[in-house]
Amino acid sequence: MKPVVRRVITSPVLSAEELKTGSDAEWLVTNGLGGYASGTVLGPMTRRYHGLLIAALPAPLGRLVMLSGLVEEIRFSDGRAVEFNPSQNASDSRASAANFLSEFHLEMGLPIWRYQWGELVLEKRLHLPYRQNTVQITYRLLGGPEEVEITLRPLIQFREHEGPVSSQPDASYMLTVVDDMYEVSTATLPPLRLFLSGKGEFLVQRKKIEQVHYPSEEERGYEAVGDLWTPGSFQVKCSPGSDITLLASTESWETIRAMSPLAAWNAESERRDRLIASAHPKAGSAFAAELVLAADQFVAVPAGRLVDSTRAYALGDEMRTVMAGYHWFTDWGRDTMISLEGLTLTTNRSLEASWILRNFANAIRDGLIPNLFPERSREGLYHTADATLWFFHAIERYLKATKDRWTLRLLLPKLLDIVEHHLRGTRFGIGIDPKDGLLRQGA
Repeated sequence: MKPVVRRVITSPVLSAEELKTGSDAEWLVTNGLGGYASGTVLGPMTRRYHGLLIAALPAPLGRLVMLSGLVEEIRFSDGRAVEFNPSQNASDSRASAANFLSEFHLEMGLPIWRYQWGELVLEKRLHLPYRQNTVQITYRLLGGPEEVEITLRPLIQFREHEGPVSSQPDASYMLTVVDDMYEVSTATLPPLRLFLSGKGEFLVQRKKIEQVHYPSEEERGYEAVGDLWTPGSFQVKCSPGSDITLLASTESWETIRAMSPLAAWNAESERRDRLIASAHPKAGSAFAAELVLAADQFVAVPAGRLVDSTRAYALGDEMRTVMAGYHWFTDWGRDTMISLEGLTLTTNRSLEASWILRNFANAIRDGLIPNLFPERSREGLYHTADATLWFFHAIERYLKATKDRWTLRLLLPKLLDIVEHHLRGTRFGIGIDPKDGLLRQGA
């Protein structure tokens, strides 16, 4: 299948319009667990939700910023060097990146940057292996007569992804090194594991990067200055035609090393090809195909709800839900039921649609589906008047698309229970007004 490509910046020298696009536009890559990576096209971190790895961890941890960014230095054989630093203020980083960024595009929804110095072209691509809290950043020298030295300095801040940028962990960062495996940890949080695929070395240089400014947070009236920490830097030679990849992950070392970076990239590309191929034939190319890939970002396995997952597995189902929006939303009942048709039925993911419906049916309490599952919580909140009515609507759409009467028979006792609870009255004053048969709510 021919890759679906959206070109955002295509000029060797950026125009004023492209400079604004690169400064303001944000990219997003998700991992099927609710975790993500996100940033601006030109690199500066402007808000609390920007980072290369925001891991979705089991409750009560929730989504944590684990890797904020990378300081990238490219050093040429004649001694020249250029540095891209996402922790610099936006104007400084914009000038630096704008001098060398020749192209930014999305290939099958994944971000790819190309930087150019004369004949030398360096490509950077990023992806999150599906259903892993792992990010892979790959650099490839596409053209040019000489090798370059690439230095990568991880910028680290462990904090809740919605927490203030000034937040810091309770304990100090620790660096542990065993052979080519590097771990950054604190006493209370899971470690961040770092691995470089490519022949290089690591220079230990632990230090704090102080007073990093996040302008979008300032505009919104929130704390806008915070500190980052770095354990040191990876230094590696990159020859023409060769790849180097930095992996950062909260997964086990066995999982991290199960596939080569190239195999992991090819696997994700194949998965995205299948999503497009299985959707409606008219969604096989151009903008419609991009929408299929965008829809995939919201269908997720919720990390950390062990009880719900165990129940689903016992019934022979898989755990699926819908993230109501990035960056800050979790899964919400109303949003899930409204969007179910577009995300799963028009993309021919009806099996996942049935899992979502059955999972929410199992979460019904007193005739209500959850309004939302809060971050870092194993239990839902039930203070919504209309989400349960949208549940009926979603089931009707599902039946129309699939003719799956078996699932209807499974759900029917739950639907009757919902009706009975609404006739009697349920939580938060939600119920049927006996005077006119309309829905009312108290709180």
